[in-house]
Amino acid sequence: MGVVFDSDMGSRVETALALSVLYGLDGKNECRVVSISSSRTSLLSAAYCEVVGRFYAGAVSGAIFSIGRTLPVGLAADGKIAGDTPILTGPLSLKKPDGSPTYEHGIDELIDTAEAHGLIRNALTAQHDQNAAVVLAGPATNLLKVLSLPGSKALITAKVKHLVCSTPLAAKELEAAGWPSPIVAVSPSVGSAVLFPAATLEKEFAAFPAHPVADAFRVQPHDAPTGELAAVLYAVRPADKAFALSESVGKIRQLLLETADKERLLAAYIELATAKPVVRQPRFRPPAVDAKKPDVPPAKP
Repeated sequence: MGVVFDSDMGSRVETALALSVLYGLDGKNECRVVSISSSRTSLLSAAYCEVVGRFYAGAVSGAIFSIGRTLPVGLAADGKIAGDTPILTGPLSLKKPDGSPTYEHGIDELIDTAEAHGLIRNALTAQHDQNAAVVLAGPATNLLKVLSLPGSKALITAKVKHLVCSTPLAAKELEAAGWPSPIVAVSPSVGSAVLFPAATLEKEFAAFPAHPVADAFRVQPHDAPTGELAAVLYAVRPADKAFALSESVGKIRQLLLETADKERLLAAYIELATAKPVVRQPRFRPPAVDAKKPDVPPAKP
């Protein structure tokens, strides 16, 4: 399944953890990351998303055929959510002993990013029917703009199996705007019931000399809620027994947690978030070559 991930990257460490879980699932061949975008008008927000993509470059479909490049990052240019935050400036300001940046990226100007709603629309166009999921970890700004594009509702109906929103408010906004595919909203209780432990910084994350998500986590080293991680995991593993769905209210169903599976769910989050990048070999299709036919002597007249 191709996954579109849209967020306001930089507001919460939870969002960075959710993105690492998504790349962890990609590395296990359970999904493909096909679009990354931010509704925060901040070049550092887009740069951080690219840094995380570069960290997992071997597992990102957009980087298979090009060295040092990842998927383009979509960025909102409306300025509604502006400003850099410590979650962004902390990791991106780190230096190596020689003074060079710890995390390289190629986003220095607005032109280095993509228009978010156009990027999402194009990513959906490239997916097989009913083989895409959209994860929204933040406000609905970019997805509302997608809905304004001509033909977008028919495209979403054909391509998107489900939209998973990390907040009920964003889900209601998109329902009111006419989002045509099934909508799942993560209940606030799901995030607060399972907290991602800060102790992983000294355990699982300690195996990495430089990890952009761990460095963002160090800016706010406290146990983090996991509602956005649940949105990612459900989008890719909707049959996971840790989750349940409420009855529909309008077009929206709430994602609920089976309390008996809390420990297993936390273990899954930690495993995926701290997974080592998987370096995949490029898959080249061999050129079509006609098989050599055996020599046949000419027929006698």
